[in-house]
Amino acid sequence: MTQLSDGTDRPGAPPHPAGNAADAQWPLILASHRTPEGRFLATTGKPLFRQATELRDRMAAAATRLAGATAALHYASRLASTRHAQHRGGNHPWPLRSVILVAIGAEVLTAYVAMEELVSSVALAVGLAVMTALVGAGTAGMIANRRLNGLRVPRAARILEGIFVTVLTLLRFESLDAQSGSTAASFGGAALAALISAIALLAIEEVVVETETFSVFASRLRLRFQRWQCAHAASRLARFQARAEAAGDQFHQHFLGFLVKADGLAVEEAWPRAQALREALFTRTGGGR
Repeated sequence: MTQLSDGTDRPGAPPHPAGNAADAQWPLILASHRTPEGRFLATTGKPLFRQATELRDRMAAAATRLAGATAALHYASRLASTRHAQHRGGNHPWPLRSVILVAIGAEVLTAYVAMEELVSSVALAVGLAVMTALVGAGTAGMIANRRLNGLRVPRAARILEGIFVTVLTLLRFESLDAQSGSTAASFGGAALAALISAIALLAIEEVVVETETFSVFASRLRLRFQRWQCAHAASRLARFQARAEAAGDQFHQHFLGFLVKADGLAVEEAWPRAQALREALFTRTGGGR
């Protein structure tokens, strides 16, 4: 640090320490009205001193916030990488799994057509339709799980899935035939319901295999949020640093003028002294300029 000297030979004026010793004695220098620094900060420089204190506190808080956001970003990045590495399926976004609910709903509706003529109670028909749809969705899910684990899907599982669709199709045909009385219409309706059921089961299986899990999706969302927070904290700190830079320039000019006019120092002698005071007031470790 530049040696601090008051530039005068006034008797009784306290000497200004040089080097690292000045860092520890700045509070004494600033509090003393016998030094140009103390007189300046007690008079015309008081508003600038308050501004410097406020900016230093804000920069320190912003730097702490940025450090915390950076640490959280690193943790979120590691977590997202770990979960992505452990994920066995595809990379399509998790919200696509909402298709599973649509497919189950389609299974319930088509299964209800098959059940409503078999039982006398509507509530029982609805219950059987829901159970049938869940069994079909569970079968598709188990087949998808074997595919995710790299295991061969047994032929028996595909045969059972085919039997499931076929039996439901026959029941739908009987139910539609009893209601409409037209064989062609009943056959067409049953065939359409069978097509819907088969596509629904296939959709459930493919969606489970090709989409990411909720934990992977949540970790990606968290990573994006932490990136935004980190960028926001860095931008906030940069704004305070820019304000401190401008305020430091203004402070330097005012104190330089004070030293030249009030203390009669030469500009060459006053300049390093003004610069030293500026650095002492506007620079803070971890959040300085």
